[in-house]
Amino acid sequence: MEPLISIVMPTYNRANIISGAIESILNQSYANWELIVVDDGSTDHTEEAIREWTRKDDRIRYVCNERAKGPGGARNTGMLAAKGEYVAFLDSDDEWYPCHLTDSMRTLDLTKADISFALWVEQHGDITTYNFDNEVERYWLQAMRTTFETWNDGETIVFEKGLFEAFLSHTRNFFQLNTMVFRRKLLDEVGLINEQFHLGEDTTYLLRFFDKYKIALQTKPHSVYHESPDSLYFFCDRWQLDPDTIHLNKEIYIKIEGLSFKSIKVREHIRELVDKSDSISNKAKQLSYIDIGIASKYYTLSYLNRCDRKTALRYCRQSLRYKISIFNLFLFVKLLVSSKTGSVFLQKALNLW
Repeated sequence: MEPLISIVMPTYNRANIISGAIESILNQSYANWELIVVDDGSTDHTEEAIREWTRKDDRIRYVCNERAKGPGGARNTGMLAAKGEYVAFLDSDDEWYPCHLTDSMRTLDLTKADISFALWVEQHGDITTYNFDNEVERYWLQAMRTTFETWNDGETIVFEKGLFEAFLSHTRNFFQLNTMVFRRKLLDEVGLINEQFHLGEDTTYLLRFFDKYKIALQTKPHSVYHESPDSLYFFCDRWQLDPDTIHLNKEIYIKIEGLSFKSIKVREHIRELVDKSDSISNKAKQLSYIDIGIASKYYTLSYLNRCDRKTALRYCRQSLRYKISIFNLFLFVKLLVSSKTGSVFLQKALNLW
């Protein structure tokens, strides 16, 4: 008998698109699963949409939080309700390939790992992006293959120690909660997701597993990550954004500001983990990288607020406190002299993400 896998799916106002995610679970070649859909207080007809599915397949359960807890809290509700020997996650606007659960369980059995991950593709409208085919991603994957144990002719990379530092050192991320499959008994040691984080809660959770358990990474795509219009990250095309006119669009600025504060909170948390870690060989280097990231967030907020000199100077001082660079020094001087005009040079260091 195949072990039961509990699939946790948090959702909020996704009545019109959640069926794609559910259908991708129904299409799994692995059949012994339960799906726990956790409604985090939707105001649309999400409940009715899920009830239709529960009537069609008794492996699907609907759970509703009494109060909104955010994505981390919704996942915690699902994990607490899980009955399976294994746990997996899928967001309500994403999809799995039919092989995901079968291949993940086979990998866990073959490598004797505690946790399995896989890669993914990104979908934006009709455009599918295979990010891990790019030169930088291929380089880092090959570097991991030469550093860590491999199975299946390099298709699977296995980590027992050193993954936390590798994660910090890489300029790309290869680990996503949506492709994670792990033994539920690990929850007794790792605990639940920190509900205080409303951005990066998934990443900070994954870090708890690194260097503590045997982890297998399958280097082929298992899921489709949809960049939907109502996504937390993709509310606008920030690659095309003109930062010298952003102050004209208050709504976009407020969203970027909110995400920046949440990102800073997550980076500060990771900084604490690095500072306390005994497994980082070059702690000073990793702390410096994190400080650069935090400084860049405050720098961006300073530049975007340059028409409000007092606010801009406050953010710029925060940026300088974490890491001094030619950019935040130049911006600080510029704010003291003339705060309102833009600068092509200063734009180069902006981190709108």
